[in-house]
Amino acid sequence: MNPRVTVGLLAVLLALGAYVYFGPTPEPGAAPVASGPGASIPTPKPADPALQLWMLDEQQIQTVTVQRGAQTAGVQRSGEEWVITPTGQPADRLLVNSLVFRLANVRATYRVENPANEAEFGLNAPTMTAKIGVADGTTVGLTVGGKAPAEAGTYARKDGDPAIVVISNALVQDLERLVTEPPVPPSPTPVASPSPSPAP
Repeated sequence: MNPRVTVGLLAVLLALGAYVYFGPTPEPGAAPVASGPGASIPTPKPADPALQLWMLDEQQIQTVTVQRGAQTAGVQRSGEEWVITPTGQPADRLLVNSLVFRLANVRATYRVENPANEAEFGLNAPTMTAKIGVADGTTVGLTVGGKAPAEAGTYARKDGDPAIVVISNALVQDLERLVTEPPVPPSPTPVASPSPSPAP
């Protein structure tokens, strides 16, 4: 390589390093400047508080009850454990704790403030209702209707709120499983008995 080119490149690198090191320091709280033509940094959109259905302390949730058609099932806290209602048999603690964790903080993705016709949302004939009982004696409830267009969620209504919201299909499936697949503990894997030794 030409020595003059090498010296020139070194000079450019030294100049850039000096600018970075000794250049102006941005003021505290100043917004970062995006690089590139026409680049901009998007401002995070604040969460809409109207979409927050409830936020509970999961340790305070005592019962979860789901009615689906003529069937009613759920779980109830018993000390550190859970039991299945109405049978009273022990429930799988990990499965129920996972469900309760998701139920403690429920947000909608869309909200219809003044629905003109409940039938459009399937809430004239609900597919399911869910009740969550808290240690202080309060209860929050959810009435579940039909699916939103393109399976983007499920229409529902929180008890005491006239608005209709869209909640995740995954949450609806979790609630349905309390009825269709109660969270019973897994059966222990049987231990094979040793084969008898052949007679000498």
